[in-house]
Amino acid sequence: MLSAAVGLRGRGHDVRLACRDDGALGRHAAEAGLPVDDLRFRGDLDPATSWRFWRICRRHRIDLCCLNMDKVLRVTGPAARLAGAAVVPRRGSESPVGGKISHKIAYLKVADGVIANSTATRRTMLDSAPWLPPGKIRIIYNGIDCGRYADASARERVRRELGAGPDDPVIGMVGELTSRKNHRAVVSRLAALRERFPGLQVWIAGEGPERDALAELAGDGLRLLGFRDDVPDLLQGVDLFCHPALREGFGYVIVEAMAAGKPVIVARASNLPEIVGDEETGLLVDPIDEAAWETAIADLLADPERAGVLAAAGRARANTAFDIERMLDEVEAYFVECRARR
Repeated sequence: MLSAAVGLRGRGHDVRLACRDDGALGRHAAEAGLPVDDLRFRGDLDPATSWRFWRICRRHRIDLCCLNMDKVLRVTGPAARLAGAAVVPRRGSESPVGGKISHKIAYLKVADGVIANSTATRRTMLDSAPWLPPGKIRIIYNGIDCGRYADASARERVRRELGAGPDDPVIGMVGELTSRKNHRAVVSRLAALRERFPGLQVWIAGEGPERDALAELAGDGLRLLGFRDDVPDLLQGVDLFCHPALREGFGYVIVEAMAAGKPVIVARASNLPEIVGDEETGLLVDPIDEAAWETAIADLLADPERAGVLAAAGRARANTAFDIERMLDEVEAYFVECRARR
């Protein structure tokens, strides 16, 4: 949402964010120079927040509101409509739509259109809400500034900082340390892989409740890095990127790794096969088959030429299918289309 807001502002649109001004999104928006209206959601029945949002829309003559959560749609969507704005909710995760009458009213009567971030997300929406017209949902993939990930100059510095030698193989993963991210599928095979590839390290950026369990499972070679604000540099330091998540909203970091020119191995789950073509731009693996993860990792580490071909194809796909300018083109056109329906 923040990337879209900043990008559309750069194209000459007047863009505002309504969110908690003391939350992460509000702080990052303010740092990016976007005006932020402090708005806090308490529940589906929140007339004070609805009224405040109606005033925001009227005061700033808002033409369209893009709403990022179902609760936000139900609370602020009607207020936006009353203020004369078009309403476009965005679904960024593969979760079902609720079946209450309030959900049906919100999507059928309040929303002018819906953005889904993947075919998998759209399919889950339609499976859970057969009353929702398929033509009302537009798939728009997330986009990133691929150029931020193309600078290889940080590789030596990052590897030196994290204790990896110039020839030590390094596997990277990024994401919260939870069972859903399924890091253990890779970490559990680290000892066996180190027997074949001495000096192998696994770097994981992120925090979460599985930290201690992963550390105990891995033994030598695991680096739990905590939160990092230098992911583009960190990705340059790895030789191979893995993402074994059981379920994903989009898999942003996979695109980042592809843009960084790294071969990727990802789970055959959620929308991830929409990002990575098996044996074309990376490898797809059953997320719960730990032996298959070991085999796929070993195959690419043992065959740098094959890994390089996959990495080059992945970078090309990131630069075309997932570039931020492509995303902004599609979002901008869809907003114009939805506004015209009003």
